[in-house]
Amino acid sequence: MSDLRLGLLAIGVLVVAAVILYNKWQERQYRRRAEAGFSARHEDVLMRPAERAEDKPRGASPGSDRVEPVLGSLDPPRGEQGLSEALDFIVPIETPDEISGAAVLSAAQVALRRCRRGVRWEGFDARRGSWEPLDPDRNYSRLRSGMQLVDRRGAADAEELGEFALAIEDAAASLGLLATAPDSAPAVARAKELDRFCGEVDIRVAVHIVSDAAPFAGARLAELAKAAGFEFEGSDGKFRRRDPEGRVLCALMSSGPNPFSDARLDSLPMQGVTLELDVPRSPPGAFELFSDWARMFAQGLNARIVDDNRALLGPPAFGAIEAQILAVHRSMGARGIAPGGAFALRLFS
Repeated sequence: MSDLRLGLLAIGVLVVAAVILYNKWQERQYRRRAEAGFSARHEDVLMRPAERAEDKPRGASPGSDRVEPVLGSLDPPRGEQGLSEALDFIVPIETPDEISGAAVLSAAQVALRRCRRGVRWEGFDARRGSWEPLDPDRNYSRLRSGMQLVDRRGAADAEELGEFALAIEDAAASLGLLATAPDSAPAVARAKELDRFCGEVDIRVAVHIVSDAAPFAGARLAELAKAAGFEFEGSDGKFRRRDPEGRVLCALMSSGPNPFSDARLDSLPMQGVTLELDVPRSPPGAFELFSDWARMFAQGLNARIVDDNRALLGPPAFGAIEAQILAVHRSMGARGIAPGGAFALRLFS
């Protein structure tokens, strides 16, 4: 082979190698820009802190990667939401004789009217050897009551636990029963730690379906929502899609200041609607359905899917969001909290 041919061959090899390296460099740069764009924008715009009933902070440290080891699951069997040592401050009640559930609930109604958190009562079913929600029509020889330590308002403090314990003791004494509240200090510490973790994973994903041209009709939106299995709930003006167990998979609401209403929906012209996913309350697989519904509404309304900054959301953005949701769900699972399970529904209420 002549020197000329060898030279041309060498140049050809170098050109091909340069093209491959350039493509690899472009791909890497694109990936970095996409990841940086998502972490800088979508984490703030799409992954929203969940709304809480009060402005009381959860005391979260969002940058922390610390996950406490947990043996087993905190969740009760599917469908049950009984008292849990991990979530409730439980006060046992001694009964010299059997007493009706109705009498206990009646006495507690007045005593507990100042409690601002969820309170549950349970009686022990001797035949089954397990605790059950207090049945007014049954008699019990063992009772207990528990106040939920953590919800979206934050963690209960020592004062709240003290008021609850005193109320239970008063209600029990009025019936000739003895309630003995445990030391609240461990419960307060447990509540703070659990609330810290909840603050890290308590987020919602929101995307907007908007029309840049003519407004779309509310009647068309209602038609699409009904076809997809969404039900309109007039109490807060939102459509919700639930799974067979009644858990909310996602909510559809007005993007404007006024919620939907029965009277105005059919004739209401609108420029955009919002689809929202409550991450810790949603079961695994909900985001895939959420994505499908977002595309379905966008196609049916001849609209675009955007974030709060009106930036178009395509498959890469949805893929990045899904990766973050999976990370949140893994963190919850490591704590023994099943996403969308009974324990999660109580914690994030």
